[in-house]
Amino acid sequence: MPGRTLSRAQLTLALIFVTLIPFGLVVFLYTQMPDYRDPVLDADVAIAPRAWPSEADPNARVVPCLVLTNPTQDEWRELNMSINDQFHFFDPDPVPPGKEVHVPLKFFHTKGNQFYPPDRQELKSVTIYAQIPSGARAILHIEDPSLDAALR
Repeated sequence: MPGRTLSRAQLTLALIFVTLIPFGLVVFLYTQMPDYRDPVLDADVAIAPRAWPSEADPNARVVPCLVLTNPTQDEWRELNMSINDQFHFFDPDPVPPGKEVHVPLKFFHTKGNQFYPPDRQELKSVTIYAQIPSGARAILHIEDPSLDAALR
């Protein structure tokens, strides 16, 4: 007694359904998921000269820095900064309320470890990412021609 077999048309329909069901499920989930926006980080950002490594160090040099101030009452963690969406810097230390963090622009680097050349490349945008107490990642993106003007 031979087993049941599918005709060509039945096999074609079965393969179409096996392909379309997962695709349809993905489309359904995409349309039903809520659109969630990251909160905006409340921060004061400037490009200014600062003494590095500190003003008290006898060998300190004044260099152009990204100066970030936390004006909120919350502590920030996992601070990431980006210049021109290409050069990045990660600060593992938490930023307490009211504290100022300054990072020399030459410390920012690409994933390939090429450092940002402030004297040769225009500073077009700055993006700051930080984890706020709710656990969410807050983002501040600044595109301003005056950022580069502070370097010149």
